[in-house]
Amino acid sequence: MNDPTNPDPAAARLIRARAARTAARQTVEARVQQVQADLAARGIGRRIAAKAGDEVRAALDETAAIARESKGIIAVATLALALWAARNPLTRFLQAKLDSLFAPDGVQDS
Repeated sequence: MNDPTNPDPAAARLIRARAARTAARQTVEARVQQVQADLAARGIGRRIAAKAGDEVRAALDETAAIARESKGIIAVATLALALWAARNPLTRFLQAKLDSLFAPDGVQDS
């Protein structure tokens, strides 16, 4: 039964499985060493800061693109916001003008 020219199929599968396991382990160990070297070169804090900076730049780029496409909407929204912020002085000014227009002749507000 132990014919060296015709190995046992189960033994052949075991040899192939061990070879695959060894190759996979070597791949994982190489990747772990690469990650460790990367972390030694640039720490986690610097990586987080770089990623946050990249995301902020991407958000600003997107905002700029939207602003270029929507100039009219942004102008109207800015005007509306400015008018809302100045609503009290504008209301007082308009009220004074209307009062002076509709006040009886000779009567002055003090």
